[in-house]
Amino acid sequence: MFSRLHPLTALGSLLMVVAPLLFVAGRAEVALGALFLAYGFTLLEFKKYTSNFQFGMLLVSGTALGIALDLHCNDWPWLTLASFLAASATIVRQAFMPVFTYVNWLWVDTGKALLAFAFYGIAIWGTSFSWELWLLPLLPLICAIGLTFSYVQDAYHMRKRTRFGYRVQQGKQAPEFELPDQEGKSVKLSDYRGKHPVLLIFVRGDWCPGCHMMLRTYERNRAKFLEKGVHVLGIGPDDISVNKDMVQRIGVSYRMLSDDGQQVSTQYGVVYNNPVIELSIDYSEGIPLPASFLVDVDGIVRYVSRPDRVGEFLDPELIFNVLNDIPKTGQVAWN
Repeated sequence: MFSRLHPLTALGSLLMVVAPLLFVAGRAEVALGALFLAYGFTLLEFKKYTSNFQFGMLLVSGTALGIALDLHCNDWPWLTLASFLAASATIVRQAFMPVFTYVNWLWVDTGKALLAFAFYGIAIWGTSFSWELWLLPLLPLICAIGLTFSYVQDAYHMRKRTRFGYRVQQGKQAPEFELPDQEGKSVKLSDYRGKHPVLLIFVRGDWCPGCHMMLRTYERNRAKFLEKGVHVLGIGPDDISVNKDMVQRIGVSYRMLSDDGQQVSTQYGVVYNNPVIELSIDYSEGIPLPASFLVDVDGIVRYVSRPDRVGEFLDPELIFNVLNDIPKTGQVAWN
């Protein structure tokens, strides 16, 4: 349980409670600092937990910071609007990943971020420099602009790489591999041959909030996969220790395999080069694409998430119709 606690986000929520008391006590500048820290602390854990608690905290603390600045500087409502839109732009794609995916509706969060910056410009236009008014809103604004820019370029590179499909196609034999799980135990794809269908879900790494959502989505559909005896194997580019921490932290029960050399991602054709992401993520072979492959008991690929709709991997319902055509192998416990 404690591995799933959000320590910095929880601290931010405490600062949110303290801030109004500081305003009432006449310590407006200290209260503004508390709200700024509340947003900053929550943002630091944004990639780590991707929970509704975090999404809510970012939206509430960002909006509260804007309201407090408007009240303090008597400039309602521009900074409130700017902060609300910036916080909303930061969380909307992750909070509604099944709808937005990595490539759809890019104008929504980008538009919000740009509009937030415009309202900020209106708020400071013609005013003399004030550290509260000029500097405190920059944290949510810069983060929103940077994040939405990364979404746009990421979508471009994804579409370019997946234009002609993945290397492994439906109806073909799934390439064999052997990788360690989060406990260091070796797993071969052929271990399941003749026994159980296997669903392979490739994730981009623990740094990727959308992949946390993906893993949780499949966890919520655990019972439906169990009905067909399907084993779910996650595959990602992080090492064993990172994978172990991730599955405990986000609460999934299936095996997460470490493909830290990305040989398997390359075999399946779900890795690509992204110069912007690679500046901050040290994956020597490139960045994995999010994708899913259903392999039957004979080792034949029966389903591949469509590369022209990269977000399709987030919808397990698309796999269930395929599962109806696979012989039932009995219920199994996930390892």
